[in-house]
Amino acid sequence: MKRKTMGAACAAALALGLPGAATAADDTAGSEAVIVTPLSLVNTSDLEFGALLAGPTAGTVIINPNNDARSTTGGVTAAGSGGQAAQFWTYGGPRQFIFVTRGPLPVLDRVGGGGSMNVSQLTLNGSVFRFLNSAGLLDLRVGGTLQVGANQAPGTYEGDFQITVTYF
Repeated sequence: MKRKTMGAACAAALALGLPGAATAADDTAGSEAVIVTPLSLVNTSDLEFGALLAGPTAGTVIINPNNDARSTTGGVTAAGSGGQAAQFWTYGGPRQFIFVTRGPLPVLDRVGGGGSMNVSQLTLNGSVFRFLNSAGLLDLRVGGTLQVGANQAPGTYEGDFQITVTYF
C-alpha cells in the first residue's frame, strides 16, 4: 500500500510540473503626469490671429477672449477659420484672490525677416482682480488686437507676451 500511495503522489507531482498550453506575452506602454505646484500658471494654448489677407489699406484682427471669435477691420480679411485666445490655467488656494497683469505689448516678427506687426491691445476674459474657484483653479484667457499694415508682407509672424498672476 505504501508503494501505491507514493506512486500516486509522484504521478500527481509530475502532472503539476509539466508545462500546459498557457502562453504569455508582454509589451510596454508609456505614462506621464504633470504635477502642478500651488501658485502656478500654466499656458495650455497660444494666442493665434489665424490666416489673413492684407489689403491695400491697414486694418486690425481682433480675438475675443470670451469666445475665440475673430473679427477684422479696414483692409484685412480673415482667410478660412482659425484664431483663438491664449489659455492659461492658474492654480492656488480655494477662493484665493489674484491680480493679473501683463508685460509689454508684443511685436510679431516675420519668420525669416522682412516685416513686423504690433499687438495694440491684450484683453482678458474677466477682470484683472479675481477669485479662484473652490478647487483653487481659474481658466484665464487672453485675446488681443493685431495691427496689420497695408499690403503687409505674406509669411508667418511670431512673438511672445508675458502674463503675471499675483496671489494674495
